[in-house]
Amino acid sequence: MMKIKKFTSILLAGTLTFGLVACGGSNGTTETGNADTLTEAPTDGEKITSPDQHEKFKIGILEVQLNDESTNRASYFNDYIAPQYNCEFMFSEACADLNAAMTFVENAADAGCDAIINYYAVGANTEQLIQLCQEYGMVYVENGGRNSQNDAAYQANYENFAGAFMADQPDTGRLFREYLLETMDSSESHNFIVATGGGYQGNAQQTEISTNMLEAIQELYGLTYDKTIEELITSASPITGTSDKGIEVYCYPGVPSAKGWLEGMSAALQTGKYDYLLLAPQALGNVGTAVSEVEEALNKDITIIGFGSFGDALTNGFKTKDKFGNTTVSMSTVKFTSLVSAMGFSKVYNMLTGYGDATHTADGQPAVGLFRMQAVTEASQLDEMESWDTPGKWVADYDVLNGFLGMYNEGITAEQVQEKINAVTYDSIKERLGSN
Repeated sequence: MMKIKKFTSILLAGTLTFGLVACGGSNGTTETGNADTLTEAPTDGEKITSPDQHEKFKIGILEVQLNDESTNRASYFNDYIAPQYNCEFMFSEACADLNAAMTFVENAADAGCDAIINYYAVGANTEQLIQLCQEYGMVYVENGGRNSQNDAAYQANYENFAGAFMADQPDTGRLFREYLLETMDSSESHNFIVATGGGYQGNAQQTEISTNMLEAIQELYGLTYDKTIEELITSASPITGTSDKGIEVYCYPGVPSAKGWLEGMSAALQTGKYDYLLLAPQALGNVGTAVSEVEEALNKDITIIGFGSFGDALTNGFKTKDKFGNTTVSMSTVKFTSLVSAMGFSKVYNMLTGYGDATHTADGQPAVGLFRMQAVTEASQLDEMESWDTPGKWVADYDVLNGFLGMYNEGITAEQVQEKINAVTYDSIKERLGSN
C-alpha cells in the first residue's frame, strides 16, 4: 500500500529515549550524530508478523501537559508496551504552543524516532505537523478529530499520516449537558466561568464540551446570549456573554499549562461574580487551590465541573470537602489512559509493521478512532474505575491491544479495529477486572 522512508540518526552520547525532552530544545542533555542511514518500513508485501522481526522502533510522545494522565501513559508505554513490542519511547516536556511542538518533533527526528504520537491536538496545525514528520520520515498520529480546519490534511494522501484518535465528542458533551440539566435548579440564579480551552484553535473535543455546557445553561434558563455560542467559544481572548435573563457567562480560553492562564482564571474568580466553574480542558489540578482560596476569602461556594483524568488531582477533588461541606469537584469525566494510549500506539505500530489498511478507511483516508468517556460523580465510582487501569492490570492489556494490530489479525480494517474498541465497555471491563 505505502512505503515510509526514514533517515535514522546515530546517538553518540546520552540517550533521550526514556527521558523527558524539552519542547524548546535538547537542553544540553544529548548529542546526536548526523543522519547517515536510510531504512525503510515494510510495504504491504513485507509485513512483519512478530515483534522480534524488526529492529527496535523509537516513538516520540508529544504532550501538552505533564499531569497524572501523562505520568500513567509513560508507565504504560515504558514498562508494559516497550518490552512486549520491541519499542522505546521518547517523551516531551509540556508543549504549550505549536513552535514548542515542532521543536520536539525535530528533536525526536534527531534522536532517530520512527513515529510521533501527538497528544497536543492542535487541529488547525495538523498539516504542518504531518509535513514536518514526513520531511523527517516519521509516521504521524494525533489525539484529535477531523474538522474544517484540518480536513485538507485527511484528503492530501500523506504517506506518513495514520489518522487520529479521540473521545466520542457528542457523547462526551452529552454527559456534561445532562449533568447540568439534572442537578441545577432553574429558580436559582448563577453566573458561570466556562474554560473553553483550545476552542479558539479548533480543538474539536473542547469545542464540543464547551458548546454543550453553554447550551445546557441556555436551555435551563430559557435565555438568549448577546453573542452566538460560536463567538464565545472561538474567541482567543476572554469574552463575556450576558443574557436576557441576567445570567452571565465568562468564557476563558487557553491551555491550562500556559504562562498566565491560572493567574487569569484566579483573577476572574476573585471578582466574586461567579459560582460555577465549568472546565472543557483538563484543568482540575490547576484550579483547585485558586478556587479554595476564593471560597475562603469571599465565603462563596463555587461548584467545579470539568473534564478530568485518573490521578491525584481528581482523587483529591472527590475526597476533599470545602468549607461548605461539598466535594471540591462535583462531576468529571474520565477515560482509561491505557486504552487511549493503545489506540495511538496501534496506529503507528500498524503503519510501521506494514498494516496500513488497519489505519485507513475503505476509501483510503486516515481513520479517526473513537473512545467513550465515563461520568464520575462520587469517590466510590472513581475508586472502582481507577483500580482497573493500573500497572499489572491495565484496561488495554496485551489481549486487548493485540486485537487492534494487523500483526495478529491479518486483513483487519480500520472499521473492525473500531468495533474492537467499542467492545471495551464499562461492563466488559468490570467483568474482567472488577473482582481482581
